[in-house]
Amino acid sequence: MTDAVTDEVAASDAATFQVPGTAVLAIGGGDNGVESLAVWHVSAVGALTGAWVSPVSEVFGARSAARRVLSFLERRAVADVYPETVPGWLEQLTAAADLPERNGWWKRQEFSPVEAFGEIVERRRRYAGTVEEERARNKAITDLEWVHELSDGVEVGSFEELRRIAGVRTAEGNPVVSEALTIARTLRWVASVWAETEKAKNRRRYVREAHGEVEPLPPSWLSAVQVASATRLPL
Repeated sequence: MTDAVTDEVAASDAATFQVPGTAVLAIGGGDNGVESLAVWHVSAVGALTGAWVSPVSEVFGARSAARRVLSFLERRAVADVYPETVPGWLEQLTAAADLPERNGWWKRQEFSPVEAFGEIVERRRRYAGTVEEERARNKAITDLEWVHELSDGVEVGSFEELRRIAGVRTAEGNPVVSEALTIARTLRWVASVWAETEKAKNRRRYVREAHGEVEPLPPSWLSAVQVASATRLPL
C-alpha cells in the first residue's frame, strides 16, 4: 500500500468547522495498469488534504489492508458520486476487514454531490426572493452579485454534468488518480460556491434574518459530516 503526497492543500479556517471532512473513493487502473482503489480526503472547507492508492487485490483480499483503508474513511462523510458502485465497495471493504455487525455503517454518512449542488441552487433562489420582497419596500435594493454565476433554473442530473458546470478539467495521472482527484476538485468547487452563497446572505441583514445564520456546508453534506464525525469503527 503506498501513500501519495498531499495535493494543493488550501488555507482554511479550521476554527470555523472542526470536523475531519469528506472522503472520495475511486477504482481504476493504477501504476502499471494494476486495478487500484484511491481514497482522497477533502476538508470541511474543500481543501484537498491527503490521498492513498492501493491495489484492489490487496485492500479487498487482506484484513489488515481493508482495515487501514477503513481508517481513512472513519469519521468522514463519503461522497456517493456513483450510487450504483460506491456502497458496494464499502460493503466489500467492511467484509474484508471482518468488522462485527457493522454492515451499512456508511449509509448515514454518505451524501450526493449532485444533491448538495441542488441545495445551493435552491438557497440562491430563496435569497433572491427575499431580496425582491425587500425591494418592494425599498427601490434602492440591488440584486445579489455572484463570482460563480449559476444559470436560472439550472438542474444537474449526474456528477459528470456537475463537473462540467464547475469547469473542472479531468485531472492528469493514471486512471484511478485522475478520477479521484477530479472528484475532489469538483467537491472543492461546490464548497466554494456554497461559501460564497452563505457570505452573500451574511452581508445583508434582512436576508440573514429571514434565513438564519451562515451554515458551513449544504444541508445534506453537512448532515453526513456531522454523523461521520461521531462514527467509530472497531478497527
